[in-house]
Amino acid sequence: MNHTRQSVQFDKQLLDSDALKIVKKLNKSGYEAYLVGGCIRDLLLGYAPKDFDIATNATPEQIQKLFKRSRIIGRRFKLVHIVFSARKFIEVATFRSGRNNSTSSKGMVLRDNFYGSLEDDVFRRDFTINGLYFDLQNYEVIDYVGGLDDLEKLQINMIGNPSERFEEDPVRMIRAVRFKAKLKATIDPNLIKSILNNAYLIENIPPARLYEEVIKLFHNENSLEVFRELSNLGILKYLFPQTTEDEFISTSLINTSQRIKIGSSVTPAFLFAVFLWSAQKKRFNELKKKKMSRFDSMNKASEDVIKKQVQQVMMPRWLSGRVKDIWLMQYRLENANPKKSKELLNNPRFRMAYDFFVLRSESIDQQLKNKAEYWTNIQK
Repeated sequence: MNHTRQSVQFDKQLLDSDALKIVKKLNKSGYEAYLVGGCIRDLLLGYAPKDFDIATNATPEQIQKLFKRSRIIGRRFKLVHIVFSARKFIEVATFRSGRNNSTSSKGMVLRDNFYGSLEDDVFRRDFTINGLYFDLQNYEVIDYVGGLDDLEKLQINMIGNPSERFEEDPVRMIRAVRFKAKLKATIDPNLIKSILNNAYLIENIPPARLYEEVIKLFHNENSLEVFRELSNLGILKYLFPQTTEDEFISTSLINTSQRIKIGSSVTPAFLFAVFLWSAQKKRFNELKKKKMSRFDSMNKASEDVIKKQVQQVMMPRWLSGRVKDIWLMQYRLENANPKKSKELLNNPRFRMAYDFFVLRSESIDQQLKNKAEYWTNIQK
């Protein structure tokens, strides 16, 4: 199979010294080993990579022998984590061949521990821009799939047939959207067509895995763009079936991006509360007609909406608890009682509920502006 080797320039200071040590040790022991994937993509674009992944022809057991502080993890894909500190490990994977792997009745890859060559390994990766390998000995990038060209064009292209690759792992559709926003790239038109046709496959992904993906999607500086892209490509309804864009969502996502830009914290609880608020309100209005008390209606509406959401994307218990707190505190903020204000200010969830309240007053519930000012001033 044809491939190119190209000498490249990037800021060497962005390389991780521990990752370099691993590659050098593997090479010295007679194995092939390369930095691979997202870290190469980011280095070539001038970003500091978050993670450094390594691919090698050494098996997990051979890798583990070489590195004292390492552990083999995973059943579906056996990988080795080489540990450097309580908070830092580097992942090393053995080249895999896509042949003979076991798949579910729906085509999803369940087990993939058949080892192969570097060339086999490339064709298991998702997008061309993630299919680049860096040879440290010669300081060259090895490119089998035209990833360097796509990186220059900032275009997201699938390695192989998109429909087949989405069947193997539908999460790739979500990743395409994330990379588009992160790299300010475009998605190849054929890939867009394939996503529109295959978005329904996302229903087959376990809710816990989708939770991890959703957090990555929205904790960045382009969260409104991501939301709209998910909606246009027909993916959003398989992540948040009760959610459609309204002014509250767009205002909140712009606010989230601004917070991330200045280094403020954002919590997934806040985003989930925003995305599900209109569904919660709708359910609350239905229950209110049944002569339930306001608190009971709010409580039941919250539980119903969360229950429906977790069938699609898991919400850990701490998260759904916080979402509910944010919603239930809205009533207390709307009915500001000077005698009870101090007690509310001391509530550990006050700040999140207050931020939520202010965004409501700036978008869909402008009649709350005076109340929002009251809560802003009382904190001073």
